[in-house]
Amino acid sequence: MRAELVNRREDIQALQGRWNELALNDPRDGFFRTFQWYSSWIHHIRTDAEPFVIVVRDEAGVIVGLAPLCRMSYRDHGFRLIGVSSAGREVVSGDFLDYLSVVGRRQELLDSIMAFLWEVRSEWDILIAGELSEGGDLDRTVECFAAKQGLPIRRQEERICPYIELPSDFENYLRTLSPKMRYEIRRDTRELLEKRGAKVLVHSNAAQMGENLETLIQLHLAHWQRVSEPGTLGRPGFGDFLREVCTAPPPSAAIRLYVLEYEGKPAAALLAFWFGENALFYQTGWDPDSPVARMSPGMVLVAQSIRDAIEGGLRYFDFLRGDEPYKCRLTKSSRKTVTLLVARSFLAKEYLRVARLKDSVKRLLTDNGVAEPVS
Repeated sequence: MRAELVNRREDIQALQGRWNELALNDPRDGFFRTFQWYSSWIHHIRTDAEPFVIVVRDEAGVIVGLAPLCRMSYRDHGFRLIGVSSAGREVVSGDFLDYLSVVGRRQELLDSIMAFLWEVRSEWDILIAGELSEGGDLDRTVECFAAKQGLPIRRQEERICPYIELPSDFENYLRTLSPKMRYEIRRDTRELLEKRGAKVLVHSNAAQMGENLETLIQLHLAHWQRVSEPGTLGRPGFGDFLREVCTAPPPSAAIRLYVLEYEGKPAAALLAFWFGENALFYQTGWDPDSPVARMSPGMVLVAQSIRDAIEGGLRYFDFLRGDEPYKCRLTKSSRKTVTLLVARSFLAKEYLRVARLKDSVKRLLTDNGVAEPVS
């Protein structure tokens, strides 16, 4: 295998076709590894980031693997470091990030990428392998890489990611829930759609996305502004990022935007991505001032999107990161992601030392019942 670096924005476009083919090799988690996700993120969210895409070819020159990385400034605890990171980790909740490979040569491919990263180590202070599947191939490979090179490593940001393994029909799914939850979903759905005359519109093509994405964004912001928080969709560049992903998605993906309308006005919205065998629950929003807000219009949309995923023949419904109570009421199954930091330079090693010290202080304060100081 032969690895090479592609680090100019104008050059990554040529990789698009093969990049997306490799992402499809993981029909459950490949969506956040597609070219479109990477390209939109680097153009709208982290405009300061430089492509750092490692391409691996076989003996015949065919691309057999790819690491969708970027190079950017990493700042934390007063340190400023040059990091090579999984793209889409920051700001945008891209979960289960990974390096792409053909089937059957994965470990060989991962070892080749890690060897190349060591060859170009003067380009980075810290390697950030973000939002990896805990205990997965890349998690183990990065751990072995750090041990082989004698580099300190830090595991952080362990996140719970609830999911549903979808049954054959929606009624079978409802039977997995508690009687109270099952009753509430049926009651609120009946009250909103049958008695109140609300309706659910499902938008799934690019022409419908522009105006309706703006509806989602406004509903999302309305909820968070109520609690004096900016909300994810209010971050700079996020609207443009989302519009690009939804109007020009990967060829193998489908976008489903649900809008619940009451008396001609949107009361709630939900955005889901379908990829391979998985439905990815990405973002929601609802109007806290809507006359039907107390009837859980957001939960009605979640139930509708689960029903659609089942009827669409998908195997999983992934809620992505976050163990919010409402997710835990809808499923008891979950996976974990973790972020690994590998320090190469002196400053990066000092950064990890300071981070470990802060962890120790935090644990000490927690064990002694002292509130953690606000930083």
